[in-house]
Amino acid sequence: MSRFRQSLATALQAAKFNFLPGLLLQSVLVLFLIAYLTHDGTRAFLGNVAELKQQSGFTFTFISFLLAGGILPELLRIAFFQKGRITRLNLWNAATGGIIWGCFGMLVDVLYRGQSLWFGNEINFQTIFLKVMVDQFLYSPLLANPLAVSLLTWRNAWFAPSEFRKMLCLPFYLDNILPIQVAGWCVWIPAVSLVYFMPPALQIPVAVLIQAFWVLLLTTINERQRV
Repeated sequence: MSRFRQSLATALQAAKFNFLPGLLLQSVLVLFLIAYLTHDGTRAFLGNVAELKQQSGFTFTFISFLLAGGILPELLRIAFFQKGRITRLNLWNAATGGIIWGCFGMLVDVLYRGQSLWFGNEINFQTIFLKVMVDQFLYSPLLANPLAVSLLTWRNAWFAPSEFRKMLCLPFYLDNILPIQVAGWCVWIPAVSLVYFMPPALQIPVAVLIQAFWVLLLTTINERQRV
């Protein structure tokens, strides 16, 4: 029980640390929603993106998440924290992270399609509430975050088999996944609410925009912590 309390305290600290970045992201989401509802040019642009998504299917999803989650963080590190110097670690992280996040993008796409079949696509409180609950309190803590954290941790250990075995235990979840989950709720509950407010063809493009912005924030924060 003491370990659980310690892990929960770490999770709350992570949530507190991410409060301001999360608030900034949520402010951007509000402005984005206002632009979508009031600006014809924004709606026209997003309509073109939605058409591209429908034509490309999972290919669009994979490439978009590969760029937002795998390539973008390394470009940011190279440009702002490594003075333009590219290292082998950047290439390794971009290649492996890109594949991991691209596959996760397709998993998210499957989730969104499933949610549409289960709950429909009406824009009302009940439908959005149910989708957010499934997304954030079933999919995220039971599948998405455990899988993502485990894969990225294993990647950082160069996929050593001995490191993989260490992740198959409750302490790993409490120490590594729970803090990220609690901090993520502060950001992603309002974020996925916006996603599910959008028409189905726009849900993945909007999720990619949110992912890209969140990656920028987290990369900046993490690199400054190392200094």
